[in-house]
Amino acid sequence: MEITHTPGSFCTNVLRTRDIERAAAFYSVLIGWTTQSRRLKGRVDHERHGNSTVVNILFLAAVAALISSQAFAQTDAGLATPTGHELNASVGSYTYTEPGAQSISIHGVKVGIEYTATLSLSRRRHWFAQADVRGTIGSVTYTGWCSPFLITPTSASPNGYELDFGDASPCRETGDRDWYLEARVLAGKDLIDRTWAWSPYGGLGVRHLSNGTTGTPGYRTDEYVYLPVGMTARTRVASHGALSVNLEFDRLLHGWQTTRGSELAGGDVPATTTAPAFTIDSFTDVSFSQPGGWALRAGAKYQVSRHWSVEPFYVHWNVSASPVNDQTVTFTVNHVTARERIGFYEPLNTTDEFGLKWGVHF
Repeated sequence: MEITHTPGSFCTNVLRTRDIERAAAFYSVLIGWTTQSRRLKGRVDHERHGNSTVVNILFLAAVAALISSQAFAQTDAGLATPTGHELNASVGSYTYTEPGAQSISIHGVKVGIEYTATLSLSRRRHWFAQADVRGTIGSVTYTGWCSPFLITPTSASPNGYELDFGDASPCRETGDRDWYLEARVLAGKDLIDRTWAWSPYGGLGVRHLSNGTTGTPGYRTDEYVYLPVGMTARTRVASHGALSVNLEFDRLLHGWQTTRGSELAGGDVPATTTAPAFTIDSFTDVSFSQPGGWALRAGAKYQVSRHWSVEPFYVHWNVSASPVNDQTVTFTVNHVTARERIGFYEPLNTTDEFGLKWGVHF
């Protein structure tokens, strides 16, 4: 049997304190204890250090838990990337430019439609995936330079002439049909706090562009494969409205451009004072590789209501020049036909789009 805390009984009480002097003075006054100092080698310092480390760890853990609980308590889940379906209609200006001494441009107004599907990969961790398809179409105007064909004598050709180009002069063509179709798959994550959500994302995109000339739809086509990387910042503006600002950079992995010369009809060129009349019989198709380029996209979407939104947007493409490739032209002079290989390349070009989208979310 053991008797505890009864006058005259033997007992041991342990006090752990960082301030031994003050504790001894306090209990001496309170209950009349006397004290003796005895330090076990290595024990006191070890316990003090160990206790201090544990306290620090617990303190940091408590602070971290407090911050996390406050952050989650203050998170506005309504700022997460909306899941579901969205359909947009758009209208805007489109300008393709090949800069230089003899610059050309293809410009006009285009209308478009876009569909986006968004699903949640992890609602707790705010991961999402998107699939996006967009198409635009319009009637555009070509403004640039045109060079006439001419022939010069040469003994190396079966018909005694070499095909060449004359001096360029300004020219203009209207009513060309121009359209493109774009598809992307993206994945991203929402980082949400009390007033803002930041949504970085990345993925893969493909783009097909078709540019016609008079009587020949799809005379030129471009195919791009690119990597989009972007960020969307989202916040509430009014009690029922939200503003999303988007900025994206696209890195062109590779591009292919094809000019379908075989679709063009030939024609007769009248005689001049220096050369007889001749006929352009046909052209072959020519393709170009476009190894470099980039794009920049920006937009600001205002969520007018739960289902409706409006968004001004801007898209800029910059594609590097291609290597030279040959096109074969068949021509006839004095009833003798010859073929001439002429080198062409796709020069550095830019494309700018400004427009406005109207969207419905469902």
